[in-house]
Amino acid sequence: MAKTLRPAGIHVLAFAAVTVAACQDESDPVAPTELETPPALFAAGPQGPEIFAPGAISDGRWQWRITFTNDGKTAYFTVSDGFFPITRQATIMVSHLQKNGTWSTPEVAPFSGTYSDIDPFISPDGRRLYFASNRPVDGTPKVDMDLWMVERTPHGWSEPIHLGPEVNSDADELYPSASADGTLYFGSGPLGPVPDADWDIYRARPAGKRFAPREPLTEINTDLPFDPANPQADWEFNPEISRDGHTLIFTSLRPGGYGLGDLYISRFRHGKWTTPVNLGPAVNTANDEFHPTISPDGRYLYFARTIFAPELVPSDFYRISTQALGVKLGGAGN
Repeated sequence: MAKTLRPAGIHVLAFAAVTVAACQDESDPVAPTELETPPALFAAGPQGPEIFAPGAISDGRWQWRITFTNDGKTAYFTVSDGFFPITRQATIMVSHLQKNGTWSTPEVAPFSGTYSDIDPFISPDGRRLYFASNRPVDGTPKVDMDLWMVERTPHGWSEPIHLGPEVNSDADELYPSASADGTLYFGSGPLGPVPDADWDIYRARPAGKRFAPREPLTEINTDLPFDPANPQADWEFNPEISRDGHTLIFTSLRPGGYGLGDLYISRFRHGKWTTPVNLGPAVNTANDEFHPTISPDGRYLYFARTIFAPELVPSDFYRISTQALGVKLGGAGN
C-alpha cells in the first residue's frame, strides 16, 4: 500500500481514496536522557505494547491523541465516529481513573462539543490545556485547524484562547506539546500533498503571555524532492516533547520505516537535535503508528495504532513501559 496523505497529523489512507527543539541555550548541560544505544535496542520483546483501557477509552471509535493530568488520574483525548481527515469532525473527551482501577465513562470536555476539536495536551505545570480546533477566530469562520488553549481557573477551564499569528497560519496547525520551560512544539502543513508544501515540525518560544514567532526544526524536518508515488515521504508531524526538553518523539513517513506512520526519537545534545532513530518493532509495525504521548512520570509511552488486516480496526491507544522499550523519556520521574 502506498503511503498517502495524513492531514491533521493523521494519515488519510489509500483505502479512503483521499489523502498528516527544545528552547535551551547551547551552554546548558545535557540531561542524562541522551540516545546512547543503537537502533537495535528497540527490538520487539515479550513485554510489548498493550491496548490502553479497552472498552472504556479505547472503545471501538477512532481515538486520537491522549494526555494526562500530573497525577495520572484524569485523561483528555479525542474521539470521532468517522475518519477525522475526511469528516473533519472530532470531539475532546475526559475520563477519570476510579478507585477500582478502571476508567470512568468518557464525557465531552467542557470546552469542546460545538466545533471540531482534536489533539489535547496538558502543560507540565497543569495550568494550560492546548488543542487544535476549527472554531471561528474573532467571529470569522475557519476552514483550517488552529491552535488554542484553555487556562485552569478556580472554577475550571477558561474560555478558549486563540494562540495568534505567531503560531497559527493559513495551513493546519495540529498536535501541540510543551516542555517545562513553556516552549511549544507542533506540526503545520497543507490539507493535501502538493509539490510546494509539506508537513513540518515547529517550535514557538514563550514571550510573556504569548509566543515568539514560530521557527522550524530544521534538524528534524526532511526536505526530499516531491515524489507523486510517495507524496508524504518528507512529512514530519505529531511532535511530543519531554518535560525536560531533551527528547522529541514524532511521526514520520520517511523511507525505511516498518509501515505507514512510524514513531521516531531524537535527543537534544550540545545545542542541536540528533539524527532521528526509528523506535523499531517494539512499537512500529506494518500498520499505522502515530500520536505519541509521554506519561507525566516518564514511565510509559502511549500511542495510537490503526490496524488494517485482516480487517480495518479504527485507531486505539496502546502503551508500552519505557523500561520494556529501554529508553528514558524525560518525565517527572526520570
